[in-house]
Amino acid sequence: MNFTMSDSGAILAPAKINLHLKVTGLLPDGRHELDTSFAFVDVYDTLHITASKQLSVDCSIPSLSGDKNLVFRVLQALKEQYHIQQGLDIYIDKKLPAEAGLGGGSSDAASALLAANQLWDLRLSQHALIDFSADFGADIPCFLFGEASLATGIGEKLVPYPKTIPSSYICLARPANGLSTKEVFQHFDRQNSKTSHSQKEASKHTDSQSPLTHQGSADTIRAASQGKVSIGENALEKSAIALLSEVGLLLQAMRQKVDLAWMSGSGSTCIALCSTQQQASLLANDLQQKGLASWTHAGRLLNKHPAFVK
Repeated sequence: MNFTMSDSGAILAPAKINLHLKVTGLLPDGRHELDTSFAFVDVYDTLHITASKQLSVDCSIPSLSGDKNLVFRVLQALKEQYHIQQGLDIYIDKKLPAEAGLGGGSSDAASALLAANQLWDLRLSQHALIDFSADFGADIPCFLFGEASLATGIGEKLVPYPKTIPSSYICLARPANGLSTKEVFQHFDRQNSKTSHSQKEASKHTDSQSPLTHQGSADTIRAASQGKVSIGENALEKSAIALLSEVGLLLQAMRQKVDLAWMSGSGSTCIALCSTQQQASLLANDLQQKGLASWTHAGRLLNKHPAFVK
């Protein structure tokens, strides 16, 4: 695994976006099976890491410091599983917003795992790190994978993205409020269960087969993408808009300016594909001036995680 960190102990933790997202199943423990794809974005948190006897995590946002931070919890679990006596001092310079669908906390955790694997001389394989991390967050594995990817399972079954990621510039925009991933999925489940029940009732009166894939009960019926990848599709968009109308307003404003705009993950950040850097920057400024976005970024998609050597 060709991972590198700077001599000063700094490591970048990029944002991710979902190029598409479908929900294909509901597991008994409440986690969701996904059919999704990931690419990285050129906006980052930065972790500053030094060797220490104890494990400590501080953040530029004080409320995210300490043992409740996902970075601390993941590294503490790694220490316990592999009987590590060393620690690390970690300072997170936070630039990525929370509850945004950009995987900021998961990206921090993945970068910390990569650094710990090296500094603690664990020599764990990429597969071992992904397997270890999956229970802590469905987005962590995509950052450990290190390149644009297709993902299934809960997000831990990854293969390289089979197509070329869009070379367009992008505008990312998050409204003033975020969205709870748990609440968005719960709303999706409720709506999907109602739809599934209606379709099952309708199927009693027709010979046509339901287009949904049955996986055990009404709560686990999901539309399957069957390997088809369509950039800009997100099955959670309607639920996100129902819970936070600002997402719908943001998407509407974007779609008046560009041909393709969609939501990342469970929201609330939305993405617009733009033809030039100037268009992306102008759109970002316009959305902020109109009060539709409190955080924006105009930049590019990345095929590789910046911490991985090319």
